[in-house]
Amino acid sequence: MFQKSMKVVVIAAMVAALVGMTGVASAQSTSKAPVLVDYYANAANTSGVDGTLRITNFGSNGGGPAPNGNLCAMIYVFDPQEELQECCGCVLTPDGLRTLSVARDLTSNPNNNEVLATGEIKILTSAPNSGGTCDPSFGGPGGSTVTLTGALAAWGTHVQNVDGSYQVTETASQLESASGSDVSRITRFLCGSIVQNSTGRGLCSCGTGE
Repeated sequence: MFQKSMKVVVIAAMVAALVGMTGVASAQSTSKAPVLVDYYANAANTSGVDGTLRITNFGSNGGGPAPNGNLCAMIYVFDPQEELQECCGCVLTPDGLRTLSVARDLTSNPNNNEVLATGEIKILTSAPNSGGTCDPSFGGPGGSTVTLTGALAAWGTHVQNVDGSYQVTETASQLESASGSDVSRITRFLCGSIVQNSTGRGLCSCGTGE
């Protein structure tokens, strides 16, 4: 009887911690939301040298094949002024690999219609919505709680300008944590504004693969 009561207390505490996050629930953390962070540089160079972002779903969610194990890579592209310029949601199947071009998929359609040369990329992981698609705005300002689940891995190639010559380096995206309020701001409000109020501007694309 005592053990059963203790289980109820523990479950209640976990639920309370999740509710305490500002509109954000996460299967990985009750106080912080996991986010993959990367960058892009020299995206507007005239040499044709392009950067790439590669994202994989290594089958951590659902423990089985598609569609139960599908995950969404919710991608948010910022400019140097810390303004969100593009966002999109891309489905990844278990053990799938998606490859995105920085020039064509992530920076070619900025919300303010200005050239994007350098900035930050953030990736959040969630399950697909009820329609099997990935909405990076999670329904926008009037939407439901932002629920993050599962795990993705990502790598980026970066175009470096070395004495006037463009060279490419590659690093793994960094796994960081963000506050619930920041996640809500980026997803529901900033991306939500792009999704709901724009005429196609500010929406990135998902490249190739699945």
